[in-house]
Amino acid sequence: MTTAFPLLRLPYLVLMPILEQMEFMERIALSVLSKRARTFVKLLKMKCNYINLKLKDDRVEMKVLFDNSEELNVDMYTNRFKVDLRYGKDYISWWPGPLPPTDNVLPIMDVTHCKSIKKLIFPKVSEYNPNYNALIPLLKKLPKIDELIVEHTTSWGFSPDSPLLKVLRIVLPVSSAVTISDHVRKPKYLREIFKGNFDAVSVYRHKVSSQ
Repeated sequence: MTTAFPLLRLPYLVLMPILEQMEFMERIALSVLSKRARTFVKLLKMKCNYINLKLKDDRVEMKVLFDNSEELNVDMYTNRFKVDLRYGKDYISWWPGPLPPTDNVLPIMDVTHCKSIKKLIFPKVSEYNPNYNALIPLLKKLPKIDELIVEHTTSWGFSPDSPLLKVLRIVLPVSSAVTISDHVRKPKYLREIFKGNFDAVSVYRHKVSSQ
């Protein structure tokens, strides 16, 4: 029979050296278990350079880049309630139970001392059924987005009845810059973009890199 070890009940001066000896992936996995765990792991000062999020039909891809040029990749599957973490050669998967996998985004931002998302990318998806409903709770909680990128959409994607526009309305108020595809050719559908208080609005012809 396995006996649980009350790690987080250890005295601070005993606990912190243990956390310092843990592998990076172990620290990240521990930090998403509870607010108490995250409070202690955050003291290790695992500061990142930036975080990118890419939204797809069935998952959210999260890339966290650190000073040592190492990259933490987190894939959160909304249809299978599964989370995959990759850091260098290390790999961890877990199933978070009843909690949405995307609930891991904000804890990872917190423990890596990241105050904003550098790029939030909406790649090309079905404009009529983009399956963004599972992502709405996450999007409502994002504190700040440096650049919102909408790849390869047509004018209809920004029309009043578009599911994409309904989702974009959630994140536009916290976005500093917007980049959209030049396939959007109807100016009337871009009014919400142009009237926004953005530092920059860009139109691109080629695919924007997610790196």
